[in-house]
Amino acid sequence: MRRLLHVAALAAALAFAGPASAQYTFMPPDQQPPPLRLEGWSNVLRVNVGAGFYNSDWYVCSYGWSCATTSYASFIPFLVGPQIDIHLGGPSAVSLGFNFGFGSVKQTSFDGTQNVDRSSKVTTYEPTLDFLVRLGSPTDETVGRLRFGGGLLMGPESKFGFLGRIGVGVAFFAATRFGVGLDLVLEGGSMEGYFIGGLQLLASPELRF
Repeated sequence: MRRLLHVAALAAALAFAGPASAQYTFMPPDQQPPPLRLEGWSNVLRVNVGAGFYNSDWYVCSYGWSCATTSYASFIPFLVGPQIDIHLGGPSAVSLGFNFGFGSVKQTSFDGTQNVDRSSKVTTYEPTLDFLVRLGSPTDETVGRLRFGGGLLMGPESKFGFLGRIGVGVAFFAATRFGVGLDLVLEGGSMEGYFIGGLQLLASPELRF
């Protein structure tokens, strides 16, 4: 009878110890455990690639075309440029960038009898400065972001103007060194006294460090 009690006690002890031991991973004594990363990467370097969609009276007037109220101009450039996010602490960062835009301005005006279409090749340059807020934990794989800032848009004939910027975006694989970002940025302001506004749709490979 005593032997049966010993066997039962040993079986009960093993039954309780089994699940508890399964919670731990045992490693050889000469092998170091992998490092546990508790913080995300501080800074991000990316190259934005995408398209812009703009409407403006400035493009109409800058080429000596009609500035009548029945005129408008559209500009859909290919956009490319570098951008760096510098961590300020917590979820905040300052984002510095420079966009190159390549495309054609297309203008339609009514000359009194019919609509007249014109177009011209244009290259634009835009340094940008944004305040960035990251939404989510630094160790999350997918992190959202909000940006508020401005850009100095420089066009043909050495003309320039200031545009306010507001945007939303998302970063994928944000906990790893290499990732991918998507952004939508709305812009609006004036250039040589004429309104210009539009949006940017951007995708970017990202390097975190």
